[in-house]
Amino acid sequence: MSEDWQKVGDEGQFAQGLHLVKVNGRKVVIGRLDGELHAFDALCPHAGGPMELAECEGAIVSCPLHAWRFDLRSAGRELHGYRSLAVRQIKSEEGVVFVK
Repeated sequence: MSEDWQKVGDEGQFAQGLHLVKVNGRKVVIGRLDGELHAFDALCPHAGGPMELAECEGAIVSCPLHAWRFDLRSAGRELHGYRSLAVRQIKSEEGVVFVK
């Protein structure tokens, strides 16, 4: 996968909640949680659960299949010490959102 920043849309497209996008052919979830943008893999590392359907509590997202909980502010760390969720760098410049 390219290490370049990829445009995923305008800030206005990413209201509060989770949004599924494609970045270099891979599904990525863009989440605006508590006003902050996050980007992470769309599949749970445990059983491939659809993370765009995750429940959110602040910056913690829970897989809808088996409730693994990931802290997006701590590099996707699973709260019980299981495998982490892959998070991606995200930035907004002049109202345009990019993911690396």
